[in-house]
Amino acid sequence: MLDDPQPFYARARREEPIFWSETMAMWVVTRYEDVKAVARDSAHFSSINSFSPAPATPPPELLEVLQQGFPLLPSLVDADPPLHTRARAMVNEALALRRLGTFEPILRELANGLIDRFIDDGRVEFVSAFAIPLPGNFIVDLLGLPRADLERVNGWIGHSTAIFSGRGTLSELIAHAHGYVELQRYLAATIEARQAEPRDDALSDIVRAAADDPSLGLAELVNMLLQLVFAGYETSAGMLTHAAVELARDPDLFAALRTDPTLGPQIIEETLRIASPIHSMYRTAIEDVEIGGVTIRAGERLQLAFISANYDDEHFVEPQRFELRRSCPHLAFGHGIHFCIGAPLARLEGRVALEVIAERFERLRLVPDQTFEYFPNATARRLEAVELEW
Repeated sequence: MLDDPQPFYARARREEPIFWSETMAMWVVTRYEDVKAVARDSAHFSSINSFSPAPATPPPELLEVLQQGFPLLPSLVDADPPLHTRARAMVNEALALRRLGTFEPILRELANGLIDRFIDDGRVEFVSAFAIPLPGNFIVDLLGLPRADLERVNGWIGHSTAIFSGRGTLSELIAHAHGYVELQRYLAATIEARQAEPRDDALSDIVRAAADDPSLGLAELVNMLLQLVFAGYETSAGMLTHAAVELARDPDLFAALRTDPTLGPQIIEETLRIASPIHSMYRTAIEDVEIGGVTIRAGERLQLAFISANYDDEHFVEPQRFELRRSCPHLAFGHGIHFCIGAPLARLEGRVALEVIAERFERLRLVPDQTFEYFPNATARRLEAVELEW
């Protein structure tokens, strides 16, 4: 399912588009229209625990470390109204479209600086050298964190991602948990600093907006920032990685981009559809409801398989083909009240990255005989490593 989920999902869409998975103990929703219908129906489907198929119970040794930090609380993606409504309004202000113009030169500087480090080598592992650090570095700038803290923050984000994927031995997970707790404490200290002395940055906007809401304490704000960091880091990395793979696979596509950089946004949109950096998310039925001819009982869980919906041949002709200018909108950013709040920023990151890559390279190639492996996660989908040469 990590390597190539499409044959399975294609069969599901043909034979039983909403089916019960005994393994996950939930309904799996695979068709475009059904996924879209559930995603927009916040009256019947709750987004609590929307990140994971099932709440995990950590081993006692791991739980002891995690309890030294802040508890996991609903915030943006995994919250329902009215909490979600308040939290989204706060972050909307911080990521307001009026700020996007100021973000572009920062992103361009970061992208060129990263490429400067490896362009003379003729070869690079793209994920660790560009796809992860570009959005990771930008998140640091966006929140107004010191660039001197960049290396530490990126390290902590790596620990956090590993914790939520559950990868590694118990001793490795304990080490990751310490890093995750350090990130929580760092964010808490930064929030308190902004409360004492606001600045002109996105974090200060969030802190100012939260000051008038007594339900949003320090723990709630820490969870909100953790979601912003994860969403802006992991999903953008998946998008950039897959875009680079498509450009390296198709010399004509790369040549077209170099000739006409305005193709960048179209390439990003089709990358989002075909790669679906958010593979799936989850909902819980609030009451009995029928969807796609199937009755879902109150309390039952559902997996919204965005990666399946984005290949539904009822909406996408030859969905396996990378094709620009498709007319049907993809669901890579979700739908409804939880449509990705960072979508304009992700699109900007993608556009700037492709423009800089097209400026700096005449063409890219995939290093032969490499094996692609995907980061094992129930929500995010990203290649772990991609070797490119030029």
